[in-house]
Amino acid sequence: MIDNKLISLGRFLYRYRAVIAVPFFILLVILSRPGHIKIIPYFIIFIGLIIRFWAAGYIGKKARATNFSTGCWIINAPYKYLKHPLYVGNFFLVLGVVLLFNPAIWFAVLIMVLFLFVYTLIIMSESNYLKDLPKTKAHFKLVNCKGEISTIFVVLFIILVYSILRMS
Repeated sequence: MIDNKLISLGRFLYRYRAVIAVPFFILLVILSRPGHIKIIPYFIIFIGLIIRFWAAGYIGKKARATNFSTGCWIINAPYKYLKHPLYVGNFFLVLGVVLLFNPAIWFAVLIMVLFLFVYTLIIMSESNYLKDLPKTKAHFKLVNCKGEISTIFVVLFIILVYSILRMS
């Protein structure tokens, strides 16, 4: 049985997952060493977006809530292969952004380790939430992806910041 304090911490981190990223992004910008344009980080970011869109098409706006609220455990499509595909997409997004900004290796490793730590706690908490829910097969709906428009805007903002840093 997972400790209730870890479950509570995971719920807290889930609620504030977007806000938690902001100070690390600011530090990433400050510690960045943008160089020439690299295709690999953009490719990794693109993979993250594709995974998120695929998963969001099945889960919809419930993934954007500040509390676990799916009401069921989706077991098909990306959820058949990855228990938490949105988080896998986030991993690729964060990895691509870190590679794009090219900070000192110690800071890049720190960001990725902290990401894995935070999302491990979130996954433990979410898995605890899901364990007693009915399993269901969902259907992909393009309308479910509209919440991902904000993800695209965030990625475009990050690329704009990177482009400004490169010019200075």
